[in-house]
Amino acid sequence: MRFRYKLIVSYAALAFILSLILGIVWQYYNTREYRSNAHENLKFLSEQMTIQFDNSYNAMSQVTNYILSDQDMLGAIRGLSDTENRRYTEMISENEAILKNGISNDYFMSNFYRVIFFNTYGNIIYSTMNTDMGVINSKTAIEDCYWLEEARNLHGKPLLVGIHEDNWKADSKEKVFSMVRAVQGQPLGYIEVQQKIDRLEELFSFPEREIRTTILLEDGSLFYSTDEENLDTYRTYASSCEDNAYEDKPSDLLLSLSTSKTGAKIILSEDMRIIREGIPQTAVFSLLLVVTIFSLSMVFVILISTYLTKPIRDMRKQIEQTQLSNLDQELIINTSDNEIEALNRSYRDLLRRLSESLDKEKKLSLLQLQAQFDTLQAQVNPHFLYNVLNVISNRGMEDGDEKICDICGNLAAMLRYSTSTVERYATVEQELDYLRQYVYLLKSRFEERLEVEITCEESIRRKIIPKIVLQQLVENSMLHGYNQKDTVMRIKVRGWIEENGWYISVEDNGDGMEEAVLQNLLAKLEEIRKKIHIQKSSIEMEIGQMGLANLYARMYLLYVDGLVFRLENKQESGVIITIGVKEGS
Repeated sequence: MRFRYKLIVSYAALAFILSLILGIVWQYYNTREYRSNAHENLKFLSEQMTIQFDNSYNAMSQVTNYILSDQDMLGAIRGLSDTENRRYTEMISENEAILKNGISNDYFMSNFYRVIFFNTYGNIIYSTMNTDMGVINSKTAIEDCYWLEEARNLHGKPLLVGIHEDNWKADSKEKVFSMVRAVQGQPLGYIEVQQKIDRLEELFSFPEREIRTTILLEDGSLFYSTDEENLDTYRTYASSCEDNAYEDKPSDLLLSLSTSKTGAKIILSEDMRIIREGIPQTAVFSLLLVVTIFSLSMVFVILISTYLTKPIRDMRKQIEQTQLSNLDQELIINTSDNEIEALNRSYRDLLRRLSESLDKEKKLSLLQLQAQFDTLQAQVNPHFLYNVLNVISNRGMEDGDEKICDICGNLAAMLRYSTSTVERYATVEQELDYLRQYVYLLKSRFEERLEVEITCEESIRRKIIPKIVLQQLVENSMLHGYNQKDTVMRIKVRGWIEENGWYISVEDNGDGMEEAVLQNLLAKLEEIRKKIHIQKSSIEMEIGQMGLANLYARMYLLYVDGLVFRLENKQESGVIITIGVKEGS
């Protein structure tokens, strides 16, 4: 899969996950807000209901207060209970007329179903202007008032009586609720203010919402309910929960609130299925939100991935067009991205180093051939030379001269090593073996006039150097270091390692070099370095037979700026040449 497609797929997966998480969070938030709104709406309705219920209670209480505060009506009530006055029919009729006139006012008749006074003597006074009240059943009505004892025990405080059938009206099935108040003092009688159940249904009806209402009085008795089947549940909830405490059930949402006047608890119950009907709408919106965000994210991802990968595509195209013939061609990538620019620089640097390595390899091959030519003088027919050496060696064996055999053997080994083109480089160990064979041949000629001491630390024997380096250094010391023929030639070859690199030195006890000759040679070596490193020109024809120059060029091509090459006169006599490689090169 291409990088751009991988980038798009990766970001698409991330965008999908983030969009899904956002959608889930949004849906959770909306659901919570939806439920919270349902709670708040239910709370608002309950507060309105408590206010309306208290207003209705206050209105009924004001009727009883009005009757008891009117001196004429209060006097009439007392007169009806006075045993002395009860002997006089005229006084009873007069008191009943006073009460009937007081009760039968427009306000009472227009706002209440019935206002009635009665006592245990059988006096029942009520308004006759309301035709809905019908005929009062005075014989059994008082006996049906099951709440008389409770009203009497309240000592003049109002008593709310829940929904019940109207016991004053003969053959009545009318449902009413009422407030009863006992007149304080000796048994003076009772005042009852009635309202039809229609009034409660008007107060607690919600045409647009399926909300069930239950009102429990302070003692836990039922005052009104639209859901009597779950009355036990409402009682349990009202006894265990404080006001404004919600209870979420799988099927219902419950809320209770106490009225300030009576202590009655109004419990509202809303069907959770109705509440949940609006949640799918928020789910659809959340899904649309997820799809929209994901789509916009994908458009952004495609655009940004196309923009970000354009330099990479351009670089890939140019890399595919790169060949050996155009390694020097500059790679141009227009981008402001630091990472892509760094990659571009790294690739250009790679091409430069590859080009330099190829150039170095070509020059090193030429120098290796030159070293072989300078060492062997002419390589006309190596096979012929091997045959000649074998003939000489056999002749020596016939004459019993083992010295000739050893010389021929060492010379043949040197020829094989120097003329081999399989490897251009060798280890220090291999170069030391080649040097010992060369020294053996020289000892055969100079005998006691030549002393060669070779010491090398084990740690550098595996280091890599060009072939035929140590032999050239020793040969250079013998050819140019001694002008007097009878001098004993002492040459020391030493190899060692230091913290900053490894080194090999060749020193002799010869006549040394004149300062002018030394400076001229160093200048030529510097010229060779510039031609290789800066001008990158061929030096094949200019080195000629210069052994040190050939050696320096091959070493520099291999180690470049890490090469150490020192040529100096010793203080007493002789020359010391040191080659080495700095650590990290």
